[in-house]
Amino acid sequence: MTNGQTTSREHPGIFKRIFLEFARIRLAVWILIAMFIVMIVGSIFPQGYDAEMYVSSWGEETYESYARWGLLNLFHSPLFYVLGALLLVNLVACSVVRWAGRRGTGPGVTVPPEHARTFTIHGGDSEKRALRALKLRGYRVMAAGNGLVTARKGPWPEGVSLLYHLALALAIVGFVISALFSFEGSLTLYPGEPVDVPTTSAETGAVRLFGASVDTTRHITMTLNEFITEWELHHEKFYPKDWKSDVTVVDEDGERHDFLIEVNVPLRVAGLTFYQMAYEQTFNVVVLVDSVEVEWVEAQAYAPFTLETVGGTFFPSTLRVGTLFQRGTEPRPIIPHIPLKWQAPRAADGDTTNVPPPSMHGGGDRVELGDLSVEEPLPVGDVRLIMESPYEGSILTYRHDPGVPLLYIAITAFLAGLAVRTYWPSYRVSLWIDGDRGSLVFRATGILGEPEDIEDALVQEISAGPTSASRAAR
Repeated sequence: MTNGQTTSREHPGIFKRIFLEFARIRLAVWILIAMFIVMIVGSIFPQGYDAEMYVSSWGEETYESYARWGLLNLFHSPLFYVLGALLLVNLVACSVVRWAGRRGTGPGVTVPPEHARTFTIHGGDSEKRALRALKLRGYRVMAAGNGLVTARKGPWPEGVSLLYHLALALAIVGFVISALFSFEGSLTLYPGEPVDVPTTSAETGAVRLFGASVDTTRHITMTLNEFITEWELHHEKFYPKDWKSDVTVVDEDGERHDFLIEVNVPLRVAGLTFYQMAYEQTFNVVVLVDSVEVEWVEAQAYAPFTLETVGGTFFPSTLRVGTLFQRGTEPRPIIPHIPLKWQAPRAADGDTTNVPPPSMHGGGDRVELGDLSVEEPLPVGDVRLIMESPYEGSILTYRHDPGVPLLYIAITAFLAGLAVRTYWPSYRVSLWIDGDRGSLVFRATGILGEPEDIEDALVQEISAGPTSASRAAR
């Protein structure tokens, strides 16, 4: 440094450097971003349901893929726990550093702390020169007199901190309201069959804790008009595109409303939020011998079934029905069909007269038979199978949670305040003047700033002669 400036900058040891890294606000930001991403993924993939529910919604292969990557239990995963622990350590370290940084730099302290930066002020009128240099660089002088000058530049850090601390308090209120008054449930809708859905519940935290009375007769009525299934065909494989429930809701006042519920587009009505969770698929399997019906059974997707006229066990997959979308062609109706597998009977299972030939047994493993369809009979051994009456029902989950609006407000305010505090530079200056001797404590927040350069420039401006100050003003 020039102009008589002296600076002592310590190089902390490795443990102190690690501690200071944990105390960085930018670390908190990255942790919160990671947690936010995890929460977004957790809102896309429903969490904590039974495997059967996922299989009925997506199919066994898709479910196993998502489960393998841990996408269905994110909030109890080691990743989420590690992020939470890191955030806790970061908050503790930040609090320690903030508490230590306040010591010895308050407005009532007339003696500069040991870690203050010292320099020489040239040209006389040291306090006036310091005030002028601060104002020229956009600082707001908060106090001046008795050899001490304090000034700020940028947003008020304490006020911004108060904002997101209040947001955290509001979030806690939202969590408490959710814990006391939220409830959830599920229902299965079939076309033309109305179902009553309660808008209140006696199974809430408030009832359990305080014995509050609840009118459990209040409800709305929901009827499924049509369950709309959409598929995409890509490289000769079917991929689910969307599921939609066209419903009619009769509210508590008797008024009718039509709504469309689809995946990731929930319905909010009467204080309830409905989500398209899954579907239920049923169909009849008809056994034909020489074009004569000899047996039929009712089956469900993903539910194994047996036939008296055919040995072994049949394993259906997902019923493909609805509308097919394929690139370069117009959407078209799907001929209802379902992939079917078969497993040979064991020797102890009894009569095996009508089982498929030994070449299909596959050593006891499941064998791909093909598609069971409503149009083309599927040959199995000496008989043929055909599908009749394919049928789909819609499975919805619903939740009543009055704390959610507060949580939305709290999270928005918290992230806004944290972003301002983290990115927008803010500087605070404490300057002690004793004759031509200056002692400076410079505190900076906001990762978009350049605190060392700005501190050096400010010290240069205060300590320089009148010519330098005049050029800076121009």
